[in-house]
Amino acid sequence: MTPSLHPADELAALEARVAELRVNLISDREARVGASHHAIVERVNGEDRVAIEPLPGLIAVLGRLCGPLVVLDTETTGLHPRSGDRLISLAVLPLGKDRGPKTERATFASYRLTVNPGRPSSPQTLAVHGLTEEFLATKSAFTRPMASQVDRFIGSSTIVAHNAPFDVGFLQAECERLGMGWCPDEDQVVDTRLVSKLIWPNESGSLDALASRLGVDRGDRDAGHDALADARLLARCLPGLAEALAGRILQ
Repeated sequence: MTPSLHPADELAALEARVAELRVNLISDREARVGASHHAIVERVNGEDRVAIEPLPGLIAVLGRLCGPLVVLDTETTGLHPRSGDRLISLAVLPLGKDRGPKTERATFASYRLTVNPGRPSSPQTLAVHGLTEEFLATKSAFTRPMASQVDRFIGSSTIVAHNAPFDVGFLQAECERLGMGWCPDEDQVVDTRLVSKLIWPNESGSLDALASRLGVDRGDRDAGHDALADARLLARCLPGLAEALAGRILQ
């Protein structure tokens, strides 16, 4: 008969296993969405933190995608707003009410800004957005009037972003630096990367992969990322994504 573990030994074994799982989640971005929960990884003051949250209800997500939307995209100096990285460029693209999953939405006036982050971009992110320090030095810093304008454009609409914790997190961090308490409700945000991983769990969750999967023209995205261009690309993906999500619900 195998002797039972002492509670202290059992707890130590569990803690070691939890530490191993956290390392795996941090290193493998594509593996962060499970059957019932997903992981959000955030670096705070140089330390990676993992939050585990339940997956959203698919029917509720589909309902949000059929209402008034704003598509949000950002370009930044790096990946970690809580470790000093800053917003560089932001686009808010309001979309009209949908008439069904296959229907193209009307796009209204967009809001776009580019700001001086006050710090250099990492080489990796500079290669993505191409916004040099020399160019950004000609721009103003992010200000309260800018934040208020973004808030007005968003209003009560559902915020749609590909990897929403990233884009929403950077905007929230910039507002906090200005002493503004902007924070959308959890059910006001749809993360299309998470939705994509729920529909196609074994496939890449990138925006490029989603566009290719849905047959949406990616334009010149290979030449560099632009916040407004990427927001428009995601907007063109939304009808096909909503249709695929409806099909997933009916399975």
